[in-house]
Amino acid sequence: MHAVVGARLRAITPGRAVATVPAPDVGDLDAGGLDAALWLLADFVSGLAVTGTLAAGERITTLRLTVHVLPRHAVTGGLHGVGTLDEKADGPGSTALSTAVITDEAGRTVARAVGRNAVLADEVATATRPGAAPDWSEPPRRAADLVVDGAPPDPLAVNYAGVVQGGVLASLPVAALGDVLGGPPDEATATFLRAVPADGRAVHVTTEVEHGGRRLRSGRAVLRSAGRGDRDRTVLTVTGLRYAAGG
Repeated sequence: MHAVVGARLRAITPGRAVATVPAPDVGDLDAGGLDAALWLLADFVSGLAVTGTLAAGERITTLRLTVHVLPRHAVTGGLHGVGTLDEKADGPGSTALSTAVITDEAGRTVARAVGRNAVLADEVATATRPGAAPDWSEPPRRAADLVVDGAPPDPLAVNYAGVVQGGVLASLPVAALGDVLGGPPDEATATFLRAVPADGRAVHVTTEVEHGGRRLRSGRAVLRSAGRGDRDRTVLTVTGLRYAAGG
């Protein structure tokens, strides 16, 4: 998935990771190109900050990710993300907290994020994955186009574990919240309940406005996917708020 959107790892040391994604489309400041890129990059670098400290045979899975978007302005150039490990216990079954700071090429902070990841030891972590390096998409595709409402996630939207990457998955309900809150949320928290494989089963999102004031608006979005027996299962929930200072 990172190859198809042009996300590139620039540096990694235990507890710290740096990555970039190409510039969103000019003027794409709605809950589409920019927000999807922010969520993808936040999940990428906050997770890698933890991954760089793991022992052999361990991996992580995202439990929760909160993204705070600063007052929106025209983003200059690509997005630059720095992930830093904050706290982590040792061994499988533990959890870790990490922070991501995302800036544009002008050095202005665009968003800050906090991630909570679980450390796992299983067959996915120990499996060898031989094969050629991925082909980088030229030009890169929009992250917002990889997971859309009412359709199966793109087969290329997967991460190392073979499931849809959390950040790009969460960006769909975040965008849906933007539709009902009068614009993209300034703050949103995604809670990941189940992994979503790219196996041809569609995902769909529902939204609910919890508070629709003139200035402060909040809502909740639920992402579901067909499970065994075609019964819909909740895989992801997102709560978000939007504050219109001039409302």
